Amino acid sequence: MPDRSSDLPAFDASAQSEKRKNESIADWLGRRIVTGVYPSGAPVPTEMDFLAETGISRGAYREAVRRLVGKGMLVTRTRSGTRVTPRDSWSLLDPDVVRWSFESGAPPDWYIRALYEMRAIIEPSAAAFAATRRSEEDLALFRAALSDMRSFPMAEDRWHQADAAFHRAILVAAHNPVLRTLETGICAAVVYTTAFRYRDMPNPHRRNPVDEHAAVFERIEACDPEGARRLMSALVDTALLDSRGSTVFEMGLPTLKV
Repeated sequence: MPDRSSDLPAFDASAQSEKRKNESIADWLGRRIVTGVYPSGAPVPTEMDFLAETGISRGAYREAVRRLVGKGMLVTRTRSGTRVTPRDSWSLLDPDVVRWSFESGAPPDWYIRALYEMRAIIEPSAAAFAATRRSEEDLALFRAALSDMRSFPMAEDRWHQADAAFHRAILVAAHNPVLRTLETGICAAVVYTTAFRYRDMPNPHRRNPVDEHAAVFERIEACDPEGARRLMSALVDTALLDSRGSTVFEMGLPTLKV
């Protein structure tokens, strides 16, 4: 394997808390793994190499590696050291993995499509559950998210956070504790796929989907599970079509492969 010691980052070890060091190292490693700098099967820098080049403690580096092992991206073995795992072993809905995949450039087409397919399976059913289980507190979450979506420009992060808040409200209002465990991953998928969809699109051509979201809310508020399911399914399908139309996808539907 080539020597990548020169690729090690220049951290200011004295200016960061221990937690921040761990996060910075995990970010640095995660981004290089998703972009293929460290491909499947490749070793990552050893603790001693990292300490020698950066001045960051072995403990901080070890904790960052432990975080990526927990996400399925690395495996540590006694004889072969710490190496990158195949992509199909990764926790692909982990919020950090989603973020690294989109912030490091254009993710593979299969990954974007897979995120939308996951949303198309989960969110319409969650909206139907929400229509039969929502409380007044839940409805307030929807109203706040819709208000913010109308108030902020789509180019701003606040709009994307409002969009994610609406989708989070669906999972909350479904009142399914197991489903709630997917909340951070689904919201990360919403934020980053939406931002990516509009990234290269000129402002005049950006279509604010707030009305489609409001229509879903109306069906949830009206206790209409089938209407909520149908409109939520249409919302996710439209978002996928918008993504394909913005050159994220070719017009054909490729086989989903990891």
